[in-house]
Parts: sequence; C-alpha cells; structure tokens
Amino acid sequence: VEDQRARWERKRSRTAKELLETEYKYLEQLHLVLTVSISALSAPSDIWMSSDSTYFVVKQFLLLMHSVLSLHLEKGNLGPGLENFCQSLDLYGHYAENLEQANKTLKEQVRKNKSFRHFKKLQETRPQFQGRELEDLLPLPLQRLHQYKHFFRDLLENTSPDTAEYQKLAKTVKSVCEVSHWVQDIFDKRENSLQLLRVQKLLKGQKTQVLTPGGSY
Repeated sequence: VEDQRARWERKRSRTAKELLETEYKYLEQLHLVLTVSISALSAPSDIWMSSDSTYFVVKQFLLLMHSVLSLHLEKGNLGPGLENFCQSLDLYGHYAENLEQANKTLKEQVRKNKSFRHFKKLQETRPQFQGRELEDLLPLPLQRLHQYKHFFRDLLENTSPDTAEYQKLAKTVKSVCEVSHWVQDIFDKRENSLQLLRVQKLLKGQKTQVLTPGGSY
C-alpha cells in the first residue's frame, strides 16, 4: 500500500508540475492576445464591431480566472483553486459561441481597414508571437480546455479516493467534460449549418428548401 501511494504521489507531482508550467505559458499567450485586442479597441478607427465586445470581455474573464488558478497551483492549494476554476468554466462555452463572429470581424477588418492591417502586422512582429498570426492564437482557450481534461483526469487517477481532494478533482473532471461537450455541440451545429448551406446552393433553381431551422445534414 505504501509503495502504491508513493507511485501515486510521484505521478501526481509530475502532472501538477506540468500543469503549472503549461499554465504559465497559456497565461502569457492569453495576455498577449488580450493586449493586442484592447489596443485595437482603443484605436480611433473603431476596429471591432460592438457585437464582438462580449468576445473580449470573456477573454478578460478567462485571463483573470487563470491568474487565480496559477496562484493556487503555485502554493499547492489545489482544492481552493479547483473550486474557483469550476465556478468560471462556463466562460469557455461563451467564448466558443463568440469565436466565429470575432474571426469574421477580424478577416473583414484586415480586408477593408488599411490602418488595422498595418497595426496587426506590426503587433505580429513581436517576439512573443513566434512567427504566428493573431488568428492562430484565438482558438487557444478551447485548445487549453482539451488539455485540462487530460491533466485533471491524470491527477484524479493518482489521488487517493479517500481524500477530500479526490472529490474535488472528480467534480472538476465532470465539469470540464460537460463544458467540452457544450463546445463540441457548438461546432457540430456550425458544421451542420455549413453542410446544409452547401446542399442548398447545389439545388439552385429548385423549390426545395433544405436550409430550415432545426434541419439536419
């Protein structure tokens, strides 16, 4: 039993260390995108449409949420960190809902707005971007959500079931999986709409309407 617990603790420590290290990197990238976004919002050319304001508000909340999580992880207070994390997880779903519109706006402004195009290109020369474009960084939160699922499952598998922390980890894994399904459902519905639109275009000149509310490809 003691050997088993020692193995659990070693694996658990490695996972916790990797979680914290990747959290720092994620925070840095999230802060980078947010800084560029706020700079753009402050620009006199009014770069972003008002419909996208929710997207950036959610981005700010995500940054705050993970700053708190990293502080708890640094101190080894996983329990309180998980409680705060679970209370804010819905933000990922709202982020996914706003992502498509934000991407559309970004593409439109790059095409139409010369000053924004120059601003974006200048920002992307920062060393922190590592040769990537702003578009490459926008899906980061959803990619991170997928990583959390694996990190917290690993922690759960290497935590003794008779501890209070095990219960909190089990709740966290369940919450992350639920939000992951919500996000996946958003993308599935979006893909379904695109396929129906494609079929409707193929039926040009026909009276048949496949692009109807609730329609499924």
